[in-house]
Amino acid sequence: MRLFATVVMIGLLLFSPASPAFSQQPEPDPPEPVENTATVRPLINWAATTFELSAGYRTDNLNWNIAGNLQGQNPNVRSELKWSGVKIYQFNLSNRTVIKDRFYIRGNLNYGMVASGDNRDSDYDGDDRTLEFSRSTNSVDGNSVWDGSIGVGPRFTFFDGTLAVSPLVGYAVSEQDLNIVDGYQALSSSPNPPPVGPIANLDSRYETHWEGPWIGVDLMVSIPCKQGPFTRIGILFSGEVHWIDYDAEANWNLREEYRHPVSFTHEAEGSGYRAGVKMLFETKSRWGMHAGMNVQEMTTDAGLDRIFYADGATADTRLNEVQWRSFTFEAGVSYRF
Repeated sequence: MRLFATVVMIGLLLFSPASPAFSQQPEPDPPEPVENTATVRPLINWAATTFELSAGYRTDNLNWNIAGNLQGQNPNVRSELKWSGVKIYQFNLSNRTVIKDRFYIRGNLNYGMVASGDNRDSDYDGDDRTLEFSRSTNSVDGNSVWDGSIGVGPRFTFFDGTLAVSPLVGYAVSEQDLNIVDGYQALSSSPNPPPVGPIANLDSRYETHWEGPWIGVDLMVSIPCKQGPFTRIGILFSGEVHWIDYDAEANWNLREEYRHPVSFTHEAEGSGYRAGVKMLFETKSRWGMHAGMNVQEMTTDAGLDRIFYADGATADTRLNEVQWRSFTFEAGVSYRF
């Protein structure tokens, strides 16, 4: 985030108006004031930047499962949690800056409010998700998500600027704060089982943190328009491959034997991808419009699940996998400097 702030500050400095390099010979009478278009030229010559403000709709699916021990056995899937159809209303601030037609910077910051979703919690006594002895179906009704990313790289243009290609290296951070409420125990057959029926006072939370470098490419196709309300229409394709460090904290509020507010933690490493397409519409003014969509999938390798008990003891088992899938559609306005 410090890098993103630095880029914005550099951009603001570059965008400050510059004095004309040469002046005309003085006239006997003072000339009438005229608009000095030269104040725009340094911005075009040295840097061109576009800020975009968007609102959008996003859906997330998140699931993880653990084994019965560190060796991934007894059984190989002991417990599994799934969040599905998590509906999120998201706001996005993004920037694209080109310096001297050679250097390209792209950054974005998202914040989303979780509206609703579903959760399922299942426990098994047999391998491969057999001998299920406990299952609860629950709801998600709040909390938030946020994402930040920045990438930099060279910019290459072809066909008189109609096509621009920018290979990128970058860094990204994402967090999700998901709750589990309105529970219903649908299956219960273990010793000392919770009764089948509504689960009173359920208000558990699971907070994720995804972070790591990425490499990618932006491909922009720009088509001038001679008629109509738009002067140019662009199509921006983006693709990224990510390497991630993952960690999470959970608070299982009804488990009295667990410590609170941190009942257990997760740690793992993994990889994933992100891809998107965006339509850009430029007008004769500096304002424009855009609409686009993004998909992403992140998956971890095996990691560590550590439980913290109320008496101070801890227990470790294997975190088999965490998987996150997301789809976003957004639209908004842009301003070109």
